[in-house]
Amino acid sequence: MTLAAIRPHELVRKAIHLTSAVIPLLYWFILDRGIMLKGVIFLSLGFLATEYLRLRFPTAKGLFLKVFGAAIRDHEQKNLTGATYVFTGAVLTIFLFPKQIAVPSLLILSISDTLAALVGIPFGKHKFLAKSMEGSFSFFVSSILILFFFSPETIVVNVLVAGILTIAEAFPMKLDDNFLIPLLSGSLLSIATLI
Repeated sequence: MTLAAIRPHELVRKAIHLTSAVIPLLYWFILDRGIMLKGVIFLSLGFLATEYLRLRFPTAKGLFLKVFGAAIRDHEQKNLTGATYVFTGAVLTIFLFPKQIAVPSLLILSISDTLAALVGIPFGKHKFLAKSMEGSFSFFVSSILILFFFSPETIVVNVLVAGILTIAEAFPMKLDDNFLIPLLSGSLLSIATLI
């Protein structure tokens, strides 16, 4: 199998998902917390307003689907999209946690979650919870690498955090992982700083 085995709309979704790495990278290298928080709040409110319009008004829904239909999953037709969860999760992550915790938490969502799908969908042969072992392994390894470069914690803590996040990402649940992953990561790293 190859990446061609991934349906085109999933590739579009993952490309968009990967671009969300711009948020933590801008925060790490360029923007201060105040400006970053205002920016993601503005974007989050924009996404929430768009969601409200498309879910309430057929004309808005039709326009939305013309523009973004290629990236929408079936369950998102009547619910919030993953992008809205990404931005609301980013708002809470940047608000609740210091930069050295928020940045790796958001990068894990952007990069590790994307890699899990790009590896797991075409190459996954062994089941792990609700995902594949291959995809989960790529999530785990990339999370460790991100934590190694951006987190001040020890390698043992980073491996433990990456392991818990990998299980959470693969576990079948109703809570969207675009919201869960950065908040769980931030919480685990915050607990680690207290120990």
